Amino acid sequence: MTLSKTLSILTVIIGSCLITIAKPSLATTDYPSKTITNIVPFPPGGLTDITGRIISEALSKKLNQTIVIDNKSGAAGSIGISQVIRSKPDGYTLGSITSPALLAPHILPKAPYDLRTDIKPIGIAYITPLVLVINPKYTPEITDMPSLIATGKKGSLNYSTGGLASTAHLTMELVKKELNLDITHIPFRGSSPAVTAILSGEIHFMFSDLASVLTHIKAGTLKPLAVSTTTRIDELPDTPTLSEVNIHSAKAASWGGMLAPKATPDDIIDKLSTALKEVLEDDNVQKRLKAAGAYPHYADSKTMQATINSDTAIWSEVIEENNLKQN
Repeated sequence: MTLSKTLSILTVIIGSCLITIAKPSLATTDYPSKTITNIVPFPPGGLTDITGRIISEALSKKLNQTIVIDNKSGAAGSIGISQVIRSKPDGYTLGSITSPALLAPHILPKAPYDLRTDIKPIGIAYITPLVLVINPKYTPEITDMPSLIATGKKGSLNYSTGGLASTAHLTMELVKKELNLDITHIPFRGSSPAVTAILSGEIHFMFSDLASVLTHIKAGTLKPLAVSTTTRIDELPDTPTLSEVNIHSAKAASWGGMLAPKATPDDIIDKLSTALKEVLEDDNVQKRLKAAGAYPHYADSKTMQATINSDTAIWSEVIEENNLKQN
């Protein structure tokens, strides 16, 4: 073989290699080049749907690309999340998630996924504080957390949450264990009927997401006794945290974020995560999220993964201790 032919062959080989190496970059530098689908694993009108729409609208403007919402509800959110997991990992199918979705694999008889290993996080977008409320009309003897605790140790109280093995329920199980309370959990199918129950006097107290009870707190029909966050929240500046009333086992708040199929390229995840961070700094987005009961709180992909891992460890243990897994 002549030297010139050898050089020609080498040139072709090297050129092919360079094209191959450059290909992933070329495939993602123009991302997104078509419509993105954001799967919301819960029905329209709920918190995950509302926040998902607010964030998707802002991201659409930031990325200069249409983002459509696709509600795929059922099985505690596992149907929608499973669809995200099975989707092509090209950045054009994403998912909105709230932390209660971590619980589905540990509650349902057959675990459809494990968020510790089966997805790639984009980032956390917000937290939703939990608040413990009473109806002062029907429980005049309870005026603060110490009086609720004292009454709760006598075995005469029941409480409601928006569902069995919800974040609110599991948090109260931690409180119950720490304080040795004798209280009865009455789960409802969602926060709305649980609120109706406490307003009618059927329930002594409720542990709820802030959005579901804030209107009634402002109207004076419900009284907040404590919030689950590590610091007081803007909407209820006079309401102490659980830590302030010497309850240390539960420092919980549900959170919401975005995820993608596991094999989604890192540069796409980085682009989406950066865009998420930037839209959460927008005053209008912050205002709209807070109005929905969600406090903007950005955390990057790695932090979201660490949060998924730690929350799963905590809540799966509580589920097991209280025999909450469905048969």
